[in-house]
Amino acid sequence: MFGARTYPRASHPLAALALIGLAACALDREAEVRAQLGGWMPLGDTLYFESKLECTAGLFATQADFLQNKVRTVSTLNDGLAALSKEAIVAFDLEGETPDQVSQAVMSADLPKGLGILASGLSARACMDEGTRSAYLSALHSPAALLIFAPDNNALVILDRDRRQVFFARGDV
Repeated sequence: MFGARTYPRASHPLAALALIGLAACALDREAEVRAQLGGWMPLGDTLYFESKLECTAGLFATQADFLQNKVRTVSTLNDGLAALSKEAIVAFDLEGETPDQVSQAVMSADLPKGLGILASGLSARACMDEGTRSAYLSALHSPAALLIFAPDNNALVILDRDRRQVFFARGDV
């Protein structure tokens, strides 16, 4: 369904240098994103990954529907805002709320934090192909999905527990 992005092989030394230069302009590296997310939940295959200077989007398989204790899971908006103010990585598990509704609630309660979440989520769409963007939008509107935000690097993560997928979204905010 979603294939990992492949890159052409360079047959000329200058082409190889150009590819290396382009890779250096990426906001994130796949291995670093996998390491960050792998500390939060077990990851399976990379289904999609794209990183440019202004955005990163990743889609990973997972068998988990839980998070390890490196992520603070909250069940109220106030607890989530308090944790974010302490720069904690927060998973919003608000009963019946979709990640989209959670981001709107955060924005209403604390505009700067809400804008950080919104900017990461919107910016990353520029790094998604059509299939990934469609799956991402579906997850944003699923009450079974969790919104996770890491304020230290403005990473927005959506854990779609129904589809067993993890979306990583980050912009250069």
